[in-house]
Amino acid sequence: MNKFNTEERIEDVTNVSDGNDAYIDYRKFHYRNTVPDSRVLVFLTGFCIGMVFFYLSNGKSMGSGGLLDRDHLIRLQSFEVNQSGLFEYVVGLRLRQLVFCVICSLSSISGLLAYSIMGWYGFEAGLIIFSLVYQYGIKGIFLTFSMFLPQGAFYVIAFLIIFSRHWISDTKSCHKEETIKGSRRHKKMENLKRIILVLVVFGIGILSEIYVNPEIVRKMALFFQ
Repeated sequence: MNKFNTEERIEDVTNVSDGNDAYIDYRKFHYRNTVPDSRVLVFLTGFCIGMVFFYLSNGKSMGSGGLLDRDHLIRLQSFEVNQSGLFEYVVGLRLRQLVFCVICSLSSISGLLAYSIMGWYGFEAGLIIFSLVYQYGIKGIFLTFSMFLPQGAFYVIAFLIIFSRHWISDTKSCHKEETIKGSRRHKKMENLKRIILVLVVFGIGILSEIYVNPEIVRKMALFFQ
């Protein structure tokens, strides 16, 4: 290579720079795929705390005579759901929870509240799963899933959308996105789409909890003769 040939030197520098950028992109991709998501870590932490709480309570968290004892499960096999009463109860309860999440998302400490709520859900999940496994063995796991599906998936999606601004890990890409979406009209449209999406997903979750989940729980109760 001619040392006075500046074009070749510039090309070499460009190739090195491109190689460094590719390496940095690879490290970021590798880091995202090897390090667990912070939301998963918080949920699992709450889950483990719920498990420890169950063992410290000597397995009495949901003992005999509780809502999910064998007698209640047997009654569920032939139980007829009052759709209108269940509709009023579920809608009232879930709307209060939705309003609570929206208020938390508008708070100055919304990030802390988002992770706190996620940790609390993990705590409840760990407590319920280990309580039911303690009572019914492996069938307790399937009973737990039957209690929260399919509506739980829609509620989780709505929760993630409400607190979506806290799940962006790459701050640089966030700044670029804000630059592109600088117009007020565009921001209003994005917020409107987000609100509509939350309401639609949340509404599907409510309808699933009222009309689908009771049938799933009834079918699952047949295994507890």
